[in-house]
Amino acid sequence: MTHPETVEFALDGSIAGQRVSASEGVPFPRFLEFNEDVQKYVQGSDERSVLRDLKVQIHEGSYLLRVLIPAGLLSSLISDTARLADPAAIGEIDPNRAKVMLRWQERARSEPSLTYAVRSPSGAFAPVIITKDSTLRREERAQWVQVERTLIGEITDWGGAQSPNIHLRPRNSRETLIVDASAEQIRAQRENLVFHKAIVHVRAKQNPRTGELKDYRLLDLRAYQPEVSDERLQALFEKGAKAWSGVPDAGAWVEDLRGGAHV
Repeated sequence: MTHPETVEFALDGSIAGQRVSASEGVPFPRFLEFNEDVQKYVQGSDERSVLRDLKVQIHEGSYLLRVLIPAGLLSSLISDTARLADPAAIGEIDPNRAKVMLRWQERARSEPSLTYAVRSPSGAFAPVIITKDSTLRREERAQWVQVERTLIGEITDWGGAQSPNIHLRPRNSRETLIVDASAEQIRAQRENLVFHKAIVHVRAKQNPRTGELKDYRLLDLRAYQPEVSDERLQALFEKGAKAWSGVPDAGAWVEDLRGGAHV
């Protein structure tokens, strides 16, 4: 490859009845998510600052990004994408790229009108089209277990006529989680929490070996209010007093744990 290789990433379809278009607009949460996913797919697990050497062009025809990859750089992207001609090969490619593909497949299933595509104008690999009917599947050898978690983060979007869900970006993270919900759960919210912090109680599946979570399902949702009420503080004081009730001298007890008095 002596010239830059062009790889196209396209988001097509409609969101909330509006056609996705580079000129007419893309909903801001989807714009952020798609651009971040393209960045992750291009970079893969390469920790070098390779993105500085890339150029990106935005073209009409859905929302289409053309990434110009210099000769000799990120050749694994081409080989990984070529492997995806076989849906069962998802487990053989870079794990970060596999996560992006599986995430797009999940989003396409939750919003059936959306289509994701990765194409090579030069024919370096066969086009990869992700729709609601895609069958990419990573072999799961681990036994996934049901867990419950309480997450705090910003809700970037919610709703959906056919498959309601909540888009949550946890604090200290750039990842956006898709949390399945019911229309009744979202309708029950008295205030619009989109672009606000919230406390989200979910049920999910966890890989005991890696700690990875997937298949989030909403249990409860409420606005994030960091202030602690006087009643809550009093309850905490009473709980602490009860826990220490059997210790006549707390200071001496702590010093004993440390190995005796310190001079």
